[in-house]
Amino acid sequence: MSCFADGFFADQQGCPILPLGLQTHNSSTGLPEMLKKEIDAVLQYGGNLFEAPVYWVQVEKREGEYDFSQALELIELCRDKNIHLILLWFGINKNGHPTYCPEWVKADPRRFPLAKGPDGGDVATLSPLAEETRKADLRAFTRLMEFLRDTDGDMHTVLAVQVENEIGYANTDMDYSEAAQRLYRRPVPPFLRDISLEDSGITPSGDSWVSCFGRHAHEAFAAWCWADFVQHLAEAGKKVYEIPLLLNAMLGENGFEEPGLCYNSGGPVSRVLDIYRKTAPGIDVICPDIYVQDRERYLKILSRYSRPDNPLFVPESPVMGTANALNMMEAAADPRFCGYACFGAASALDAQGNLLPEAREVALSMKTIASLAPLLRRRAGHVYAIVQQEFMDKQYLHLPGWHVECTFNSASGSRFGLGSFINTRDPFNRDLMETRGRGLLIQTGDSEFYLAGCGVRVDFRMRPEIGYERSYVQLTSRMNGTLNFLSVEEGHFEGDRWVTDRFRNGDEANFACFVHRGEAVRIRLNAAR
Repeated sequence: MSCFADGFFADQQGCPILPLGLQTHNSSTGLPEMLKKEIDAVLQYGGNLFEAPVYWVQVEKREGEYDFSQALELIELCRDKNIHLILLWFGINKNGHPTYCPEWVKADPRRFPLAKGPDGGDVATLSPLAEETRKADLRAFTRLMEFLRDTDGDMHTVLAVQVENEIGYANTDMDYSEAAQRLYRRPVPPFLRDISLEDSGITPSGDSWVSCFGRHAHEAFAAWCWADFVQHLAEAGKKVYEIPLLLNAMLGENGFEEPGLCYNSGGPVSRVLDIYRKTAPGIDVICPDIYVQDRERYLKILSRYSRPDNPLFVPESPVMGTANALNMMEAAADPRFCGYACFGAASALDAQGNLLPEAREVALSMKTIASLAPLLRRRAGHVYAIVQQEFMDKQYLHLPGWHVECTFNSASGSRFGLGSFINTRDPFNRDLMETRGRGLLIQTGDSEFYLAGCGVRVDFRMRPEIGYERSYVQLTSRMNGTLNFLSVEEGHFEGDRWVTDRFRNGDEANFACFVHRGEAVRIRLNAAR
């Protein structure tokens, strides 16, 4: 049975998996020809993962009658291409709205009430507190898990299931209905009273929501309501079929970061992650959907979702663009990284099903990560992100025992290292000298490294030992640098085994260790002094 252990997705034998891939557009499920093209795009990205929704409105058009033919189609398409599938349950809440609910739910607001805004008017979100709503969604979700157990329990094509999608209240900071307000006036559950929310303005005390969470009391209450809702689904689902469950988040790091105005209130934003972790332990990973370009904010988001109790999985990010191509390296270098996906597979393709030029940068980055996936999923060594930020011509890494200089082709204009090795028929070789340099460097031993990426050349110099008087002489010796290698091997992994495709030497190794199209290189340096 597929599981989640030691910070990684795993297969039925407990072997770790590093899922990398693409997510379909919201309305692609049920369109087999489009899905085939999008799954092919995953392979063009070097990925092994496809994410696609299952719609409650299609699963249960009439109450109590279930149809999982679209889910079966997804499973069979992915199984045929030997890639993993993560199913997204679009139930009562999709980006704050009930748009994927069956018509019999939408047409009966007395039985399935909407939440209320502060003015008493309806908001476009079903209340997670309504008992009939909770029961109906739970029944349908449980039937989905039963279907997966019976259909895929032996093959394990489905790696995980995402519960709902970017949950929360749209256009209000909490539910102001009478039922919600009665619950709000009750004491805070004891297991939440020691949580201190950032910027709450108070030290938690007492047992009311405001005494515990200050100005964020409404958001904290909303988060608890939604976390309790998804926990009920998670518990019921796992009793039927033990499979990893995910919860994705509309980011709170938007605008001036106020709930109901800048993002859906009550969703698993970073501010309330502690509430979710204590209320919904049945959720294995809470995942940020990151459509952020600037590095500073991107790293801030990574640091908030990468926690000892929460591995780092990014289920949605831009399918194209230089910013995501660069930022992806930062995510992969995080010590808790366990997977990455980009949203909108069809948007990466032209009419013939080929990758658009705008998509190639992100595809190169995913190919880079995939080429080192066996090391990443085994946590085999320290991982360093190489990223050419604006105006940067070099990046320096201060490693134990080594000075490492990373030179970027687009800034230097030098063609050292390209030579005749480049295959001009490879579509990824277009504009190699203009692409923004990036990559991953993994140190697996005192003098052993694996490098993958594009547009970058890496040079090593042995650092003098502390107290060594003749350090200048050592550092100025050319034999102290990359020329003093034992071997430079370009290759690939088959399972966890490294396979050498080509030994680099002469012009392909003497000037620096280069990577240009996402390939992997194993570097063994000579540490003899």
